[in-house]
Amino acid sequence: MNRKESAVTAGPTDVIEPDELGAVVEGVLARVPDPFALRRFPREVLTGLGEAGVLRRRWDPAAGPAGDMEYAVAMGDALSTRAPAGIAIGVSLHTETVLSLLHRFAGANEYLVKLREDALDGRKVGAIAASEPTGGSDLSAVTTLARPTSSGWVISGAKKYVSLGAVADFAVVLCRLATADGSPTDRHATVVVPLDRAVRVREHDKLGTHALDTVAVEFREVEVGAEALLGRRGLGVLNLNYGLSFERLAIAAQVAGGCAAAIALAVEHAERRVQFGKRLRDHQYLSFRLAELSAEVEVLRCAVNDIARQVMTRPLDRELISRIAAVKLCAARAGERVISEAMQTFGGPGYLTNETPFGQFWNDIRVSRIGAGTDEMMLAIISDTLRGAPEMYDRLIRITQ
Repeated sequence: MNRKESAVTAGPTDVIEPDELGAVVEGVLARVPDPFALRRFPREVLTGLGEAGVLRRRWDPAAGPAGDMEYAVAMGDALSTRAPAGIAIGVSLHTETVLSLLHRFAGANEYLVKLREDALDGRKVGAIAASEPTGGSDLSAVTTLARPTSSGWVISGAKKYVSLGAVADFAVVLCRLATADGSPTDRHATVVVPLDRAVRVREHDKLGTHALDTVAVEFREVEVGAEALLGRRGLGVLNLNYGLSFERLAIAAQVAGGCAAAIALAVEHAERRVQFGKRLRDHQYLSFRLAELSAEVEVLRCAVNDIARQVMTRPLDRELISRIAAVKLCAARAGERVISEAMQTFGGPGYLTNETPFGQFWNDIRVSRIGAGTDEMMLAIISDTLRGAPEMYDRLIRITQ
């Protein structure tokens, strides 16, 4: 049995190390016929990662409450350089957002603990249902209601952007708490709802990330038990933002890995392509441009790895959440520019979808400025933690009247 085969067939007791993740991802993708032609997320990817023990290794309790975030970064890199962007993002939605919430808030709740264990093994797939048709990024404005009953909750409302929603078993739904008579309050909660009790209204036709289904979902008086409440009632938006921080860092890691792959393709093309009597690589401007892109991505990767270590060693407080937002913001914006410049190295073939993957790269990268919080939301988080330096100001600034 070769190295790849042994990694893919590893049992739950085997440990897949970061340098083995590439082989595992390749083996799992081999189960999926033509992954780049998919229009829905393939559940067998999460099943394969679960069977290989990768998801449990990511959430190794010995690494702390946040699990092994450096391992998560390595996963993002392995996925972004081998899998379609939709698959990479779908894995991070389940592994980072959903599982972070289940690890943080399940407590001793037997129902939620069982759900978490199934999700760790890839037997159950989870999604996040937060954004609504009229609310967008304003999560505090959600109108989906959770009305209390004697045995639990009744969920009513609509969510517009539920990624993994066509294939997931359950969703963590951000709701506005209601009174027993159905009157909305100003408090929120996160509630786990089985998606077979919801109505999948339609699947969206998106610009990119086609291997990740995104659907509109309606909850029509869906009854769930009291055990479906995830985290403390009244703190739903804070609960969700906790999980989104993990997804944001995973997005930054995937963008960095994808950009590095794009640059490597551009460098190889510059080595092979001859124009005006010499290789593109021998034209100083082109060589320097690729060097600049490489330097930018190297800095981004260092920032992602540094933040990953911080997530493992300190509380996820407002300052760290702001740093994650900053890395995600810079990664998303840099990603567009790097993909564009790498595409430019190919000239006309870069624009031809049957000759290079750059058209798909271009379409896919755009979602990084929207998913898990738009650029504007990241700026709002960052600006909320900006602090001046009064002592230094008094010492150095002398503004005359």
